[in-house]
Amino acid sequence: MQEKLSFSDRFGLTLTFEPPNQDTYLNIVHYLAQVEQIPLSTEELEFRAKQWATRHNGRSGRSARQFIDFLQGELGMT
Repeated sequence: MQEKLSFSDRFGLTLTFEPPNQDTYLNIVHYLAQVEQIPLSTEELEFRAKQWATRHNGRSGRSARQFIDFLQGELGMT
């Protein structure tokens, strides 16, 4: 925390990261699902990814990764 504050104090800059829009979020989900070989149809994957984003911290790369990890566990792939 100290380093974050000193960065802001020294340079007067604050970095923020905007959440991705829905299309970008779904692209991340599709990529991760392909890498992990998740056997769901595109429609089901997108529907469930949207539900996940609504129920867990919104759309982000992190929530996409957590969603794929959840699916792997649910489908017995781990």
